[in-house]
Amino acid sequence: MQAASWRVVSVGLLSLCLGCGGEGNGGLGGDELGDGGSGADAGSSPDMTLVPDCVGKSLPAMLGTQNRTISIGSSKRTYVLHIPPGYDPTRFTQVVFAFHGFTNQATDFTKSIGIETASDQRNFIAVIPQGSGLIPSWNAGGCCGEAQTLGTDDVGFVKQLLTSLRAEFCVDDKRIFAMGHSNGGFMVNRLACELADDFAAIGPNSAGLIFSGCKPSRPVPVYYMHGDADAVVFYGGGFPIGWSGAKNTFDGWGTRNGCTTPAKVTSQVGKVSCQTYAPCPGGADVNLCTISGGDHVWPSSTSDTQRYADGTKSYLDFFAAHPKP
Repeated sequence: MQAASWRVVSVGLLSLCLGCGGEGNGGLGGDELGDGGSGADAGSSPDMTLVPDCVGKSLPAMLGTQNRTISIGSSKRTYVLHIPPGYDPTRFTQVVFAFHGFTNQATDFTKSIGIETASDQRNFIAVIPQGSGLIPSWNAGGCCGEAQTLGTDDVGFVKQLLTSLRAEFCVDDKRIFAMGHSNGGFMVNRLACELADDFAAIGPNSAGLIFSGCKPSRPVPVYYMHGDADAVVFYGGGFPIGWSGAKNTFDGWGTRNGCTTPAKVTSQVGKVSCQTYAPCPGGADVNLCTISGGDHVWPSSTSDTQRYADGTKSYLDFFAAHPKP
């Protein structure tokens, strides 16, 4: 996790010789200074002044988790915001967005993935936006529900959230990340396509790329998890939304990021096997972690310690190691 980058300014002290002594004095001797002046001798340390990363920010009235509303044009959208206890308004702080799946609620997703505890441990501000509609959904381009049918501007919603966060908090612009499950995972893929200058890295789960015409402005690191027994968003693609599958999403991001070295298996822990395209330009490696027998759930070590990884921890640790260049 990145510590905030405080700059250190050394303030040099200039000693002036006023009325140097007479013959044989040779300058400023200790006796000549008397009790009132110690001078800046060779062994003294310079005065060190800490300069904050942000000025004009203040601690929010309440740390921890709160429900908020934001105006988007003539409509209002809601989101959950979690401020870690270690937040310092003078120091750059990393931010993670977490997008729930189709039909889910932000409040439930916040609890089910354990993001409050995980972000507290790593000093992340966590933002959990709420999808729109009676059956909540995200307009991820090729999916899903009412948000896609009505053409809801969810990218605009995220941009407005970013503007609001930057105005209120000491946000580290090099360390803003997005992760999401299912429809929310499709959404974070879209954000990497359209808002690569804002998001440093993404972490989709049980969802690949279905947004056509994806041309990110820069290479984006990806950490993608998917169970190969997913009966909702099939690992191999096809039904129900006609997407191309986990492997094609993985290869596609490798190509977009300019990775030229073939993907290799980089880890095998229990039933979780990870492949990686690396090295890639700008440190934008691409990872696909396949969960053998994994179904359509957020990876959690508490559900089955032999089958699943801890998805939230894995994503946040990956993010902490992948700021924007």
